[in-house]
Amino acid sequence: MSTSSGSSSKPPADIGKTTARRFPLVHQLIHFADLRNFYREMREALISANRRAGAQQGLVTKAKNKIAQLQAEMTRLEQERDDLLSYRQRVEEEANQISAVLPRLKDRLLQVQQIEQALENLADIKEAVDQQERANGGPTSQSIQDLKLAVERLLERADAVEFFEESIEDAEADADSPTDRPDRGDG
Repeated sequence: MSTSSGSSSKPPADIGKTTARRFPLVHQLIHFADLRNFYREMREALISANRRAGAQQGLVTKAKNKIAQLQAEMTRLEQERDDLLSYRQRVEEEANQISAVLPRLKDRLLQVQQIEQALENLADIKEAVDQQERANGGPTSQSIQDLKLAVERLLERADAVEFFEESIEDAEADADSPTDRPDRGDG
């Protein structure tokens, strides 16, 4: 106990004995050390702030690049949409032209099929006439009449077919004057 009371019984240090006037160099060194610590902390804070600012600048640069990419993509998509719209418009125009010609084309196809049927009929009759000629030495008058009738039917079918170019011109004329279309009975 005497040791604890002995340390507490020491007289307090006299501040006047350690003043800056008495030890100016020591006080300046202490002050310099404090400044050095303060500047080191300031440098570390500045480095940390620069890192944060650099990271933020990197984020800003990434965001700007992403925005530029998205804008380029959007521009490309808008161009593609415009191309598709113009393509759609062209297709609709072509579909309208085709739809105007399609009924006539259907009629022409039917006429062509009738011509093919007439040709097959003519070929069958010609084959029969040839067989009669080989077998009997000549065709019968009925066979000749059948052959003439088949040729006449084929020619009638061929005359009934309109040329495709004429039907396109007719369709264009119908499209130019829609009031004439209901008056026409041949379609």
